[in-house]
Amino acid sequence: MTDDRDPIARLVQACRPNESLAPDDPRYVNCDDVRGENLVARLERSLRRADPAKPEFKLFAGHRGVGKTSELLRLKRLLEKPARGRGTPRPFKVIFFDITDKLDPNDVDFPDLLVLTAAEVQRQLREACIPGFSKTSRYLERVWDDIKGTLAKKVVISGAEVDVEFAKLALEFRNQPNARQDLRAAIERQSTSLLAAVNDLLTHANKTLRTPAKGRKDGLILIIDGLDKVVRRELPNGGNTHDRLFIDRREQLASLNVHTIYTVPISLYYSPLSAQLEQTIGEFNTPLPMIHLRPDDRSRVAPDTAGMHKMWEILEKRCAYARVKIESVFDEPETGRYLCEMTGGHPRHLMMLVQSAAGAVDALPITRDAAEQAVRNYANSLLREVPDAFWPKIRKFAAPCEDIPKDEDHQRMLLLLHVFEYMNGRPWYEVNPVLRTLPKFNAD
Repeated sequence: MTDDRDPIARLVQACRPNESLAPDDPRYVNCDDVRGENLVARLERSLRRADPAKPEFKLFAGHRGVGKTSELLRLKRLLEKPARGRGTPRPFKVIFFDITDKLDPNDVDFPDLLVLTAAEVQRQLREACIPGFSKTSRYLERVWDDIKGTLAKKVVISGAEVDVEFAKLALEFRNQPNARQDLRAAIERQSTSLLAAVNDLLTHANKTLRTPAKGRKDGLILIIDGLDKVVRRELPNGGNTHDRLFIDRREQLASLNVHTIYTVPISLYYSPLSAQLEQTIGEFNTPLPMIHLRPDDRSRVAPDTAGMHKMWEILEKRCAYARVKIESVFDEPETGRYLCEMTGGHPRHLMMLVQSAAGAVDALPITRDAAEQAVRNYANSLLREVPDAFWPKIRKFAAPCEDIPKDEDHQRMLLLLHVFEYMNGRPWYEVNPVLRTLPKFNAD
């Protein structure tokens, strides 16, 4: 945060909506107590108790922007520390990567993911400098030679070590959309060998990490983030991109020889096909829910004190990072609380609304008129987005509902944040509060 920026510019920069925060970031806020369940602690316990010789797979879902990446980074940090009071004090080595850094989330298939996994496993194991461990293997080098022969002139990659070559190939999947199908076909012919070679590398790394020695670890864990961002679209030959990757390829996803966490789109959690995914890969963890701002009692009641305090804490941390006092950011505290309420407990939406409201004023403070304008702008974008056929179904969530239908329309409502999910011992569902501001929502 540079000093030559004016206060409102610093605030806007501190509230970047799409920036995931690590647990040591001064802007990070732990929201476990107002989400209803500590999913990170549950995952940590499960992975520490699992048999390293029998890989477990975890599916991690949640609304877009609710903080999944930040929570997975917190989990990574916990796993990389020695456990306390659990009988096994050793830390894990965690390989974490986000597929959107290298692949196109608009079009991802298993060959792309397998190539990126090969690249990231090699890169991060090399950087870890594990004693007595080579970052690659003759098996993987042999597979790469076969892939190069299969690719022929479709892509030219030369003059680099094998781990760098896999990284370059992953970038080709992103940068050459017109050649993507040819690249996939070439990898597909070697996919069985490539998967086996990656597993050979993972198994050897796991074994080396667990060998008694100074700095011994409890094994290897793989966290693959960003798969929840894979865009769902219909395919020309039938089906859709979500089913193609997560359902059709579920056997391959469950074939890595290491404990693995995959993020997945929240719509899959409510899909009729979710049972197939769970039976093959593993049980879904409860989706990471919104911060609940009021009790789930079906009545219009005052905002939940703990939830509102947590949203206010999020604002305070951002203001402190921007070196501005929260008292000077809003013309009155009620303006800030209004923005918190209109998010429905969605942290990213709070950042979006603050940035939008800041854009409506020349200098601090943000006025109530500017805050209401920010909400109107978001409401109008939702009005353009929501299909006419959705409105009667959305209105049914005016009061909290204990369940949501499993059909495709309701999956899309969750995916597109028309309906929010909350948790307080049990789930409940309620409409995005910004939709309430539209006359169309209140129409008979």
